[in-house]
Amino acid sequence: MNTYALFAEHNRAVLGPKGRAGFIVPTGIATDDTTKEYFCELMSRKNLAAFYGFENEAKLFKGIDHRVNFCLLVVSMSEVTRPNFSAFVREPSVLQCPGRVYQLTAEDIATLNPNTGTCPVFRTRRDAELNLALYRRAGVLWRESDPDGNAWGMRFMAMFHMANDSRLFRTRSELEPSGYCLRGNIFEGPGERYLPLYEAKMIYNYNHRFGDFALLDPGDREHILPQVTDDKLASCDYYTTPRYWVAESEVTARLAQIWQRSWLMGWRDVTDARSSVRTVVASVIPRAATGDTFLLTMPSCAPNLVAALYVNLCSFALDYAARQKVGGVHLKYHVFKQLPVFNPAVYEASPLWSPATLIVDWLLARILELTYTVWDLAPFARDCGYDGPPFQWDEARRFLLRCELDAAFFHLYGIGREDVDYILETFPIVKKKDIQQHGNYRTKLTILEIYDAIQRSIETGEPYQTLLDPPPADPHVAHPPREGGQ
Repeated sequence: MNTYALFAEHNRAVLGPKGRAGFIVPTGIATDDTTKEYFCELMSRKNLAAFYGFENEAKLFKGIDHRVNFCLLVVSMSEVTRPNFSAFVREPSVLQCPGRVYQLTAEDIATLNPNTGTCPVFRTRRDAELNLALYRRAGVLWRESDPDGNAWGMRFMAMFHMANDSRLFRTRSELEPSGYCLRGNIFEGPGERYLPLYEAKMIYNYNHRFGDFALLDPGDREHILPQVTDDKLASCDYYTTPRYWVAESEVTARLAQIWQRSWLMGWRDVTDARSSVRTVVASVIPRAATGDTFLLTMPSCAPNLVAALYVNLCSFALDYAARQKVGGVHLKYHVFKQLPVFNPAVYEASPLWSPATLIVDWLLARILELTYTVWDLAPFARDCGYDGPPFQWDEARRFLLRCELDAAFFHLYGIGREDVDYILETFPIVKKKDIQQHGNYRTKLTILEIYDAIQRSIETGEPYQTLLDPPPADPHVAHPPREGGQ
């Protein structure tokens, strides 16, 4: 046991009826699952006076690694209704800066973290207020205490453990001498088929062909894969090569009674809200084997609604909230459940900017063109009601499609224009790359332009007109169909 938790409890136990104690302990006293009961009791009894979270980047403790976080926790036996909070502090003087200290009530924390009851951490008062607005609008993906709290009928899975299940993995050098031939990225031969094993580094938002082991040069380290270039992605017959393959029967056995569709959806477990371009990296992939760094989400609802959920997970608005939630480098189930994700009923209403359609249908055309760019995702497209060939990989169109989806979700979350501007400024790597390539923050400027156009549509009643010509998922932007069908 880490004894700091015992001393934290002792510090409270020795206080008199009007006593206070301030002490320095690891930030986990308020944010970790193992100490959540202590923090929850402080909040429920109104004994918390202040929580100030520090980063050791300024080396306030010189003998401690700069990555170690700690907090000043102030406990009061006199009731405190609205305790003070601050986080990501490097120097005590920062606590005097306007907006760096904010208040949260027990009800606020129940809104933000209803399952764990742990302390949410925000950089500024504005972040706290924005996140509360997001959660009040959407709720959370899965509220465990509510019998009806799993509106998506969600189940999760880590299909194959990269260490414990390694006996099931086969390499190309093992399969080819045994008479197996590669068809796309599936091995077929004298026995059963072997399906590719997707690892997290192979996927990205709206792109399950992001990384390719075949592009590694001899001697390259395998923890970082070369990114597949647009010229390769332009081919609807280009399939990425994994490091390992797994017998199809093993995949079928893992998915039996859980998921019957010929495609999967999941997200990267490993992330870093401080240094990653995006925090939530989700993707739709063909039915295949997956490693434990790519966690699967399996909703029990119609495929077109799953597609809408996929867009929600890829949106900047949700990613902004996730960046405040992920304190380490893993996005595990208990954190994922508490993200502000809309429930399915939201998508079955009409958008204010296009009243003649449903939100799910407005989203679906865009997600189909972004996702279905290669033949192995034909089952996903068919389940969503599209039976044509894959769409062409056109980066200019894809950029506009993503911006339209992000602008739409900012409206769905009820975020005002100034706050949209602020949120997009919290993605410094996106901004840096845009400036390097285009001379300005192109992503923010385009999303705001579309956001304004959608707002005008809402105010005037005139349906929003897409910036894309031809419109999203138009047959003219699809590849020619194969002879003899798919």
